[in-house]
Amino acid sequence: MKKIFLYTLTAVLAMGFASCKDDEVMGVVNPAEEFDRMPMTMFRLNENTDKGDNDPFGMRVITEERNTAMLVWYGVKGCAGYEIKYGLNAGLTSGRSEDWDNPDNLADRFIINDPEQLSVRIPNLEYGEAYRFAIRVLHPDGVEEHHSKWYGYGNGREWAEQAGLTMEPRYDFPELVSVKDIAPDCSYMTVVVNSNAQDAIDEALKASKPSEKDKDDLWESYNEYFDMLQDGKQNDRRTAHFKVTKMVVTPAKDNPNATIDSKWMDYNIQQTDFVNGVAEYKVSGLMPNAKYTIAVYDQDNNKHEVDQIYNSILKPVYGKPGDPILIEHKVIPNDHIPGAVEYNACPLDTIIGQFASDTNLAEGQVFQLEGGKAYYFYQNPDLAKGFTLETRPEDVAQGKRAIVYLGGIGNRYDEYGNLTNELGTCNFMFGRQKTSGEPDCLIEVGDLIFKNIDFDCPKALNYGHQAQGEGSATGNYFANMYSNGMKVSIKSLQVLNCTFQRMVRGFIRVQGTKDKVFEKILIKGNLFYNCGYYDNNGRGYAWIAGDGARTTSNIYKDFEWSNNTMYDCPRTAMISDNDKDIEYVSDVQWNIRINNNTFINYSTRSKDRAIFQTRYIPGGSHYEFRNNLLVVTKADNDKRNVYMAGSDVRTIKGSGVMTFLVKDNYIAGSKTLTDDKFFESYRFSLNKNSFGQTSWAKFNQGTTDDLKVKTGTPALKATELFNDPNPPYTEHNTSKGHPRDHEAPADIWNALKYKSSAMGHEIVTKGIGDPRWAAGDPMHFYDNL
Repeated sequence: MKKIFLYTLTAVLAMGFASCKDDEVMGVVNPAEEFDRMPMTMFRLNENTDKGDNDPFGMRVITEERNTAMLVWYGVKGCAGYEIKYGLNAGLTSGRSEDWDNPDNLADRFIINDPEQLSVRIPNLEYGEAYRFAIRVLHPDGVEEHHSKWYGYGNGREWAEQAGLTMEPRYDFPELVSVKDIAPDCSYMTVVVNSNAQDAIDEALKASKPSEKDKDDLWESYNEYFDMLQDGKQNDRRTAHFKVTKMVVTPAKDNPNATIDSKWMDYNIQQTDFVNGVAEYKVSGLMPNAKYTIAVYDQDNNKHEVDQIYNSILKPVYGKPGDPILIEHKVIPNDHIPGAVEYNACPLDTIIGQFASDTNLAEGQVFQLEGGKAYYFYQNPDLAKGFTLETRPEDVAQGKRAIVYLGGIGNRYDEYGNLTNELGTCNFMFGRQKTSGEPDCLIEVGDLIFKNIDFDCPKALNYGHQAQGEGSATGNYFANMYSNGMKVSIKSLQVLNCTFQRMVRGFIRVQGTKDKVFEKILIKGNLFYNCGYYDNNGRGYAWIAGDGARTTSNIYKDFEWSNNTMYDCPRTAMISDNDKDIEYVSDVQWNIRINNNTFINYSTRSKDRAIFQTRYIPGGSHYEFRNNLLVVTKADNDKRNVYMAGSDVRTIKGSGVMTFLVKDNYIAGSKTLTDDKFFESYRFSLNKNSFGQTSWAKFNQGTTDDLKVKTGTPALKATELFNDPNPPYTEHNTSKGHPRDHEAPADIWNALKYKSSAMGHEIVTKGIGDPRWAAGDPMHFYDNL
């Protein structure tokens, strides 16, 4: 309460004497001598003006300059001036004073000695990046304790005490630098600088089918911002070269102590280095398992550094991975992380959380956990370097798997080291955030493999807890992405024979303004259950949540979801790209296969929670939904609705052509069903906004009848197929949520086994759904994936 009261008081002091005129932004308080400590001012933001984007005097980005911030604040009478500091949002979101005092997180810190000055322009910030700003009022006596507290820190949650701006994206710029090869011993790499304008234009437009006008337009844009050298006819893109004068190669922020021959850290490029516009450099003195940033500049163009730079790349120099590393289960007796001792859990934050920056370990390293033992993460581990995390195979052979808690075992500490009432949860993060002074580069990540692990967040709350007044639903995932994360390219994400409980808000989510490309996603042989619901309608994010933010992003390039079982896991959708109607470049195509899965009460909370919610599909894509078993079931005295929806697919972008195969999908229910009378909405066979629309018939690799979900002969109730499939909590009340609303059977491995009497049914003989439930030992059916 003390902190809230202090903020309210200073806000009133700073604003209460403000002029009533819209063109005056200065507020005044009583003279400084009346205060032991100066009152805190505030930047002029919508949170304290309620003027939104219409405030001509508000803190803002000067749009026409793209990367200039205009800061405006309320004045304090009698002060000596103001101190301002700022940096990239990435390092300053926690609100901890030590983060704001860390010079590595700050772009600048300066003092304004004129107390009458209530605004400042900060030019030449990094394009497209989010910044945080803080300000304090200086006391005339100069005593540190008499200056005001800082406004702008917040604590990661208090939005009214934060001040941030995101710069406009940069204009078109060419990609001139690349890496040709890396020495087998990782001691050097060959860096190529290609200054040819036509090559840069072709590279920039390679994902589309550009016309000559497209090429000319890009050439004009390049000419506006960069200096050119001509080998032939003036203003001819076919013979022009970009002027390049310097190359900088440095250890990446992940590993600042990595070695490199010093001459490459500030290398002057001579025009004589180029042959036909191309220069090659053998950059030496490198070390294995490190990453290096490479950037090229034109220092002669009389512009700021952010405009002198062409492209930058972040290049890993990886050696060969060693033998698998066993992370022995060791519980710290006095572990300060709440819940660690209670859950007998061993921390993974050090070795896995710091793996991306560890130059002693190569990409592709295999980490093994002891079966039957519990481990935990407290912080979000970055996925910026490929690795495998699995239960030790010999333990798996004995029927034991490791448990990994993604937080959820105790409450979190605040920025002051005090234990809060907020549950501490975490999730894997694709890529990482950019740090101050670091070029905006693509992060190349190899294979990310998770195998034979039980993932959980045991104290997570769902909406039923919230409805009962027990706290807000937990917003956790298995893997997420920072909203200001760097560009990322991932070779593969593979999740094999794992279980997931209490992933309440989503499973895999990407976001942000930067490209994200997954060459392959394979989710196979997993069990999802007890994952609750995030809101009353069972939304949150889709199980696989694309963001539709970039025409060049692609997380569905090679996507397979197979041999999985999902029990009562309400979500917005199974597959989504955020309903964004954008013009994908021609080489972005989706290949989505969802085959041989069992969905039991998959998303029954409300209507229209479709499996596919991808209304706008890139041309050239392919969808499959084959051999899946769809089940809606409940006890006779259970009053819940059991909605299920199929596919909300509407428009094919670009070429207007795609292919799909929807075939051999079967149903079972709590009552006897008939063919295709299963979905409450968006049936696959529907002739509008689904695969059955007439104009899509030519794309169907099966038949019209294949689109219908079948019962088989005879039609089976779920209780005739499985041992005990019904939700155990039957007191469902539509007007009041309950934590057990979407609970799975306690012994799910036995509950979902097929009855012997059903073994001759075509659902079983044709191998429909997740095949583990027909096996004698479903829990260990996929141990050898």
